[in-house]
Amino acid sequence: MRDLSVRAKLTLLYLAVTFAGLLIFGILSYGALRFALFQGKKTHLMGREQRLIQFLAENRVQSPPLPMSEQLRNYTIVTHEGNLFEIRNTDGSLLFPREVSGPDAISPTSDDCTEPVFFFQTLEHQPAMVMCHLTLLNGQPVRLLIGGSLEEEFNILLRYRNALLLLAPALLSAAAICGYFLSRQALKTVDRMTKAAINIGVRNLSGRLPVPSARDEIQELAIAWNQLLDRVQSAVSRLSKFSEDVSHDLRTSITVILGTAQLSLHRRHSEEEYREDLTRVVTECRTASTLLDALLSLARSETFSYEAAFQQINLCDLVVNGCRRVEDLTEAKGIMLDWHLPHEQIFIQGDELLLLRLFGILLDNAIKYTPEGGEIIATLSRTNDRVVLTVSDTGIGMSEDVLKHVFERYYQGDLRERQTQPGNGLGLAIARWIADAHRAELTAESAPIAGSLFQIRFPVMASNLLEG
Repeated sequence: MRDLSVRAKLTLLYLAVTFAGLLIFGILSYGALRFALFQGKKTHLMGREQRLIQFLAENRVQSPPLPMSEQLRNYTIVTHEGNLFEIRNTDGSLLFPREVSGPDAISPTSDDCTEPVFFFQTLEHQPAMVMCHLTLLNGQPVRLLIGGSLEEEFNILLRYRNALLLLAPALLSAAAICGYFLSRQALKTVDRMTKAAINIGVRNLSGRLPVPSARDEIQELAIAWNQLLDRVQSAVSRLSKFSEDVSHDLRTSITVILGTAQLSLHRRHSEEEYREDLTRVVTECRTASTLLDALLSLARSETFSYEAAFQQINLCDLVVNGCRRVEDLTEAKGIMLDWHLPHEQIFIQGDELLLLRLFGILLDNAIKYTPEGGEIIATLSRTNDRVVLTVSDTGIGMSEDVLKHVFERYYQGDLRERQTQPGNGLGLAIARWIADAHRAELTAESAPIAGSLFQIRFPVMASNLLEG
């Protein structure tokens, strides 16, 4: 069943439902017909009882009245009742007819016939329904047993059953054919969507699936897939642009490193010139390393393949170590770097490498967009329910529009120093991912020319605070 196509499954399902419907209809209709025929036979037997009583009443007015046995014999002759008619005394002795052969004797299923009792019995080698009723004949209480042949009723039921059995295969065959064409018609929209989907590829993401006009599940599926294709196209477009930028930056760095190394090998230089070449090579290697590090962080954040090693971390030490790593860089750019720590030590549970990366991204952005003579301050504090790490600068700041998208991947705002401070638009997106991994909240406040302020708020419930 698993290997069958949807069309075959729908056809089989339609066939199964039709078969179940025919089976239920046949059983119910056969039962209804049988009940109606037997009810008619019961009514007929009760009518015969009334006719017998009426016949005896009419004969009593004759003069001289005939004996009851003679009257009953005349009744059987006139009505052709034959052996399907017996009258017994209340003690069970036979009153009429005088003799009855063993196989054709009527044997009531109950001695209590105060109300009419109906039962089935074979009489004269035929199925029959018998009514047993305690009544008065000429003022004498007797047990009246009247039988009626069911041969005609059973013949009707047999013909009806045969008709159902003959008609069922034809109906099932018609249902199978109709089910196939109905499933084919129902899946025609899916076939069109499949053909359209085949033509959609990485080089042709502008194509979309046809949306049927009917408001059903297939329409919802087509709309959902088209929305997914919109997101995929947007992501692929951004990724393609980012890949082009990365390729260009890496190619430039490799070209500079290769050219500098080749010139140094083919020409004799002074020690100072060799140092300048090596400094240039180191700078380009750092640029390439930073870019590759960003790509690695991106891959980890997209696939969640990085397993964070959470342990107890001293945030004060982390802030000091992070600031001291960039002291030389800020000093070379003429930027004042300072940090403020609380008197007590603050410990949290986290991944030290990831948090250093997060703190480093905030410091790197602050250094990148803070002009000479500016100031960068890192502050660590705590409240009753939060541990707050703040990085503020007096740089060029960001407009409100840039601030809305600053944490999006590949986004690079139209900053005034863009051309002199190239980037890949991944730093703050990676920082947000690291903060989320630590259940922390990363926010940004900024205004043009007024500098920026980034805050990381760690929840106390996820941290272990100790006073030292």
